[in-house]
Amino acid sequence: MRVAYLLADPGIPVGGRKGASVHVAEVSRALVTRGASVVLLAQRVEAPAPPGVRLVHLDPGPVPKGVEGELARVAAAEGFLRRAEPVLEAFRPDAVVERLSLFSGGSRALAERLGAARLVEVNAPVAAERAQHFGLRNRDLADALERRALDCAQAVVVSDALVDWVRSRGAAAVTVIPNGVDAARYRVRSGERDAVRASLGLVDRELVGFVGSLKPWHGLPVLVDALERLVSERPRLSLLVVGDGPARESLERRACSRTLAGRIVLTGSVANADVPAYLSALDIAAAPFLPSAGFYFSPLKVVESMAAGLPVVASRLEPIDAMLGGTGELVAPGDADALAGAIRRLLDDPVRAHALGEAARRRAQTQLSWDRVAERILALLRLAQGPVTTLKAAV
Repeated sequence: MRVAYLLADPGIPVGGRKGASVHVAEVSRALVTRGASVVLLAQRVEAPAPPGVRLVHLDPGPVPKGVEGELARVAAAEGFLRRAEPVLEAFRPDAVVERLSLFSGGSRALAERLGAARLVEVNAPVAAERAQHFGLRNRDLADALERRALDCAQAVVVSDALVDWVRSRGAAAVTVIPNGVDAARYRVRSGERDAVRASLGLVDRELVGFVGSLKPWHGLPVLVDALERLVSERPRLSLLVVGDGPARESLERRACSRTLAGRIVLTGSVANADVPAYLSALDIAAAPFLPSAGFYFSPLKVVESMAAGLPVVASRLEPIDAMLGGTGELVAPGDADALAGAIRRLLDDPVRAHALGEAARRRAQTQLSWDRVAERILALLRLAQGPVTTLKAAV
C-alpha cells in the first residue's frame, strides 16, 4: 500500500526531540516495516526521516510564533497543501494520513481528487490545548478548520478520552490506538547503567527519574515535593530529570534549596537516541501528571519506561492505567504523600520492583509495539477503501 503522511504542523519537526516528532517517525518507520511505501510531507525538518521513508520538505519559510503569527500559520498550512498536491499526484497514494494540526485540515478534498482513502490521526484537541496553554486569538477559525479536517473522516485517536470529542467534530469512524514503543531500543546493554551513573556523579544512588518535556501538566513540582518527604530517611536518594521545557527554571531553583541541594540532577534536552541509556540508569520511573477531568494523553514516557524494564509510579488516570495494565504503581494525581509512599514501597522491596519492571517490559514488547500500531492503521486504511463503518477498538 502507498501511504502519504501529511505533517502540516510547523511545531513538529521531522527528526525533532519532542514526543510528537517521535510519534511521526515511529509510525512512518513501522508502516514501512509492515510493507507500505511511505512518503512523509512536512513543513519542518531537523534530521533525516527513518530508513525507507521518502521525505518531502515543504518549507514555508519563517512563520511567526504566538498569537501574532496565527494568520501566517493559516497561510502556511494552505500553502503546504497546494505544494503537496503535485507530489501526491506523482506518488499516487492509496491512502492519505493527516496528523491533526492547528489551522490545517484540507486533506479531504485532496484525498478525494486522488481517489485515496483518508485517515486523520488525532493526538490532542489541538485548538483547545493551544488556547488553554499558549493563547489563541483566532479560536473560531481554528475550530472551523478542525471541524473541516474531521468532517466525515475516519479518525485514529490515542485514548478513549478523545473518542466523543472527535465524534462531536463530525468524524464518521473512530478507532483508539495508543502510542507504542520500539522495545528493542530499550534493552540495557552491558555496563551502560554504571557508565551513565558515573558520568552524572550518581554512583550508588537510589535513583528516581523523569524523562520527557518539562511542561506544567507533567507535575514535576509534585515529584519534587515527594522527594523532599523522603530525603531525610533515605540519604542515597536522588532525582534525575531528563528533558527541557517551561518548568526547568523553577526546578533549578528548588534543586538549589537547602533540603534538596545535591539531590536533583537536570540534564536538559537530550537526543532521542540517548534516552534508553538514561532510562537504564534509573531504579524507578515517575510520571506524576496533574489532575485532569479529560486526560487524553497516551504518554510516551510511560511506555518507554516500561520497555526499559522499569517499575513505573504514575498518576491514576485512565489512559495510563490502560497502558500499564497492572504493571506499575498508580497514585492519586497531585498527591505528593501518595507518590512518596509508592516510591518508598518500591525502593524497600527491590524484588517486587524488579518483577513489576519485567512485567512492564513484556507488556511493552507484546502489546504496545509500534509495529502493532502500524498493523492496525494499515487494516483501517484497507477498510477505508470500502464502505465507511463506525468503528471502536479496545485499548
